[in-house]
Amino acid sequence: MKNKKQDAKRLVIYLLLAFGIAWIPEIILNRTLGYENYFGGAFTLLTLPLLYACALGNLLTRKLTKEGFSDPLLHFRFKGNLKYYALAVLFPVIQGISESLMFTALYGHFDWNEIAERFTWEKFIGQALILLATGPLFAWNTIGEEYGWRGYMNQKMEPLLGTTGTVLIGGVLWGVWHAPLTLEGHNFGKDYAGYPYAGILAMCINCVVMGVFLMWLTKKTNSIFPAAILHACNNAGVGTIGNIFLSGVGDPEKFAASLTPMQRMTGIIPMGVLAVILLLGMTKAQKQDPPAKPHAS
Repeated sequence: MKNKKQDAKRLVIYLLLAFGIAWIPEIILNRTLGYENYFGGAFTLLTLPLLYACALGNLLTRKLTKEGFSDPLLHFRFKGNLKYYALAVLFPVIQGISESLMFTALYGHFDWNEIAERFTWEKFIGQALILLATGPLFAWNTIGEEYGWRGYMNQKMEPLLGTTGTVLIGGVLWGVWHAPLTLEGHNFGKDYAGYPYAGILAMCINCVVMGVFLMWLTKKTNSIFPAAILHACNNAGVGTIGNIFLSGVGDPEKFAASLTPMQRMTGIIPMGVLAVILLLGMTKAQKQDPPAKPHAS
């Protein structure tokens, strides 16, 4: 009981810090410089500290609660885990292909001639190699989030809420954490029905689904680095590699721009099914062998 109370206290402190360190600067920058100027614009360097808000929340919580800084999740653990590093790159490829096939089935039609014209093995392998190269390279952009969400929040939340509760509640929190940027059109633009609530909801759904894969990799390797690589690969190239298999919808870029946030979420249905399978496996494993606490008390 004492450990659970301590976990709950540390979890609350972490969440306050992770949200505060990100939201306060984002809100100020949105209102002063403007989103277009500081996020990918002339003042893009100002976004770098925001990338590490969750990591800072982790470190500050450890300091404030005297938890200590020993953390096995910060080791690469390549030995015996290379297949999971490979899956960190493969999952986004599968997602890109399954999304485009789902979009084709729902909003277009299967035009095999169009797919054949767009698809070549050279192009597909080239896109996959670009993803393989750039994903791990840009993991430095996502390591801050993963050290916070998977490396700390999940570790404190799972003993309290179980694996399923952590995936659902943790995913919603992660999605809401993006809200200041979603409000500015970062994820879905602003010209859609239900703005901005539909966008925030779609982001939460996406984060719940992706959170399963990130949590699964972290559990399998006892390291946050595969999750950071998957996160980076997902950010870098899902749509690009998936567009090769898109047909019957016209120009891929115009089609993507025409989708509402909730329509975009229909594309992740196949990955959602796979996520449920992985979640059931994690839940079964937790019941058989509850996870050891990786942080010092």
